[in-house]
Amino acid sequence: MTKPTSTQQAIERWFRQRGLPLFIDGYDARTQVWTRALPFLAVAFVALALPLSADTVAAAAKALAISAAVVLAGWAAGNLIDRRAPFARPTSVGFVELGAFVVGVGLPHGVDGDAEGAVYAAVSAGVVLAVTYVVVSYGVIPLLIWVVRRLTRSLPQVRNAAVRALPMLLIFIALLLYTTEIWQAMATLRGVPFVTTLVLFAVVALVFVSGRLRADSTGVEQFDSWPAVHEAAAGTPACTLAGDGDGTPTPHQLTQRQRRNVLLLLMSSQVIMALTVAVTMGVFYLLLGFLTIDEPLVTAWIGGAPRVWLHLGIGDRQLILSEEHVRVAGFLASFSGFYFAVYSVTDPTIREGLNDDSTSQLRTACAARQLYLDARQGATAPQA
Repeated sequence: MTKPTSTQQAIERWFRQRGLPLFIDGYDARTQVWTRALPFLAVAFVALALPLSADTVAAAAKALAISAAVVLAGWAAGNLIDRRAPFARPTSVGFVELGAFVVGVGLPHGVDGDAEGAVYAAVSAGVVLAVTYVVVSYGVIPLLIWVVRRLTRSLPQVRNAAVRALPMLLIFIALLLYTTEIWQAMATLRGVPFVTTLVLFAVVALVFVSGRLRADSTGVEQFDSWPAVHEAAAGTPACTLAGDGDGTPTPHQLTQRQRRNVLLLLMSSQVIMALTVAVTMGVFYLLLGFLTIDEPLVTAWIGGAPRVWLHLGIGDRQLILSEEHVRVAGFLASFSGFYFAVYSVTDPTIREGLNDDSTSQLRTACAARQLYLDARQGATAPQA
């Protein structure tokens, strides 16, 4: 594979900044995902490998030294396999290095005699690697930054959407806040079942939103003419590249991973808005419950004494913030986010203000990708 030109490198940076790294030609995990994640993985390694149960500092240092030796051995082995100097900066990271990471974080705990801690650390390392892969390979962080900036520029549309959706939501959820059954259910719903309930709302919302938006990505990479490509790519680094000028551009079909990357871009606006609504509603109902639902009322509703975290006297009234207040507010916040996520992809006005803009941005990215890939294949040259 040829080295990208300066123009092509600028286009690749542009793709990354918009959360579309999979549009880059030859993008793979070994050379472009794990290598970019190395600084974070180094910090995560130290945090996971630190044997907090060690009896002495010397024992902890010894365990960490053994763990570091394993990682260095994996680093050197990976470089030697790729025919590089043993401790050269990795240009690719494969199974050898990742295996050393997982084994290395568990060794300090094993040396310290904490077998359970070693297993927990190794499993945690695997989870960290999985999450890191998803976040880096799909450009989640730059995508979120870019979407937040775009939503900030679209505040009038966002405000109008909230004004239409929130009044009915406020009324409906307010009725639930003063429903005895909600408090009784939340009083006994703790730990994993409670978290699972909240996550269930998020998963169902994501499935519904992705199902409604999937159709918007169909055929987005196809263009009828080169002028249409250049018009869509105007303002991008790819605008300096010239197409054939005649005929219809040969489309570069999106792979399944690229389509998932595209779907993530389309969903981002709705997800961030729904999350904002959920947090706002959670804080509002927590404050409302704190001000209006006192300890005797909570006791009557749940059939027992609440777990009080905070007492505050105002005049002759005693306000409390209890664990039950927080759980009820969290449940209502999750339901609010779910409601708004569904509403944002079914209400035509909101879709016109948000989704059409996302589709337009995606169309621009696909036009830049068309010119970029043609340039990589030698079919496109810079404009004179």
